[in-house]
Amino acid sequence: MIAKEKEIKQVEIQIIKRSQIKFAPYNPKKHTDEAVKQQLRNLKKVGYLGGIVWNETTGNLVSGHKRVMAFDLYYKYNGSSETDYDIKAGVVQMDEKTEKEQNIYMDSVSTNTAQDIDLLAELIPQIDYKNAGLTESDLDIIGIDYIFQTKEEKDIVSELNNLMEETKEEKPDKEIRKQQVKDMKKEIMDKANEKVQDMESYVMISFDTFKSKAAFMQRFGYDKREKYIKGEIFSNMIERV
Repeated sequence: MIAKEKEIKQVEIQIIKRSQIKFAPYNPKKHTDEAVKQQLRNLKKVGYLGGIVWNETTGNLVSGHKRVMAFDLYYKYNGSSETDYDIKAGVVQMDEKTEKEQNIYMDSVSTNTAQDIDLLAELIPQIDYKNAGLTESDLDIIGIDYIFQTKEEKDIVSELNNLMEETKEEKPDKEIRKQQVKDMKKEIMDKANEKVQDMESYVMISFDTFKSKAAFMQRFGYDKREKYIKGEIFSNMIERV
């Protein structure tokens, strides 16, 4: 007789108070303000789909720091009982060592599934890439030059394409209209291409040593620790030197 496999333990979902949750002080993931705001926009759009895991033993979050930060923004939580709120979380009991391991494991690059770039490129035109957490830089990496994302833009492009497919038997006034539509479409695409080019409006300068970089920065009046220089300002400096 074949022995039955032991069932895999599943997390228990509970409603807990925000005041019970502590952000793990060792959490290596540093979420920017913009990333948290983007998470909040997603919560408002589709609601909370899960992803918060809380260790009852230590009170620390194992996963879901950015989600809780977004909830805090929404409820204006400041640690007081007046701003406290309920939140659903997967509740686990584990020692601190296991907690730290799982904190890293759940977002580790090596454990995350690689995405099929070709399939992703086919999927993006069907969605709003910003709602999926992607940036214009991500689109550039995927190989998407520009995608009309808003409903208004999609409607415009759809109408333009329909008009452009009209037959040659159209009346003369429609031929004029057809040319106007063609010109409008070209204008839209020119603006789109300009936007793509603006995404690449940077150049990188490197030095063999930090000492060399510091000397260069000092020469042009910049702090040696700065990493970005506005090109137009730097260009004016060179003209004056």
